[in-house]
Amino acid sequence: MKTRYVVLVLLSVIMFTHISCDEDDFFQQNDPEQVEFTATNYIYEGDLRKYYLETENTRLSADIAIWQQIPDSDPGYNDAQASITQANAAIANNNEESQSIISPENAFLIPPRIPPVPPAPSPCLCLTEFNTFRNIIFQPGTGILSLNITSVANQNTLVNTNANSQIHTIENTNGLGKYQSFGFSEDEFTGEVMITVVTANGSYSILANLVNL
Repeated sequence: MKTRYVVLVLLSVIMFTHISCDEDDFFQQNDPEQVEFTATNYIYEGDLRKYYLETENTRLSADIAIWQQIPDSDPGYNDAQASITQANAAIANNNEESQSIISPENAFLIPPRIPPVPPAPSPCLCLTEFNTFRNIIFQPGTGILSLNITSVANQNTLVNTNANSQIHTIENTNGLGKYQSFGFSEDEFTGEVMITVVTANGSYSILANLVNL
């Protein structure tokens, strides 16, 4: 009877050890490997935001030029002047925000991105990016809810993440560096795209031209 008890105990230990090892293997297999960032495999949400702010300021400046042409004898003169004041304030706020955006290489000590040389003439008034990026790095202290990239030519969705998409932490950043990995539905896509970013503070869209590395 004693021998039988000892055998049962040994079997229990063996089974527990085997299950524990299996669980360890499971978590190791599901623990995502850290991305080794290069100069061309990521985009930075801060760069997208800065480009958006630049395009907004260009649009506002064009509006101001139109409003300034309205003579003081026009019934809409006062409204135009108020719009000019609001637009100048928006431009100032956009400039202040743009200047506050820190570069990813300074924020997270990762390789700086190499922007491609825009084709001449550029096919669109848009940001030019290599088509090799597969990660988006968030600005420090902010989070992203979704990233959508759509082909302008045929409206096909190339990238679509959402609030449930996994967010990873960049090593050696004290948890401040966050990024999201994704894949393209069309490998090596080139052409004009619309990039839409949704954050906790709102959403914005920009045009971009993806080119081969």
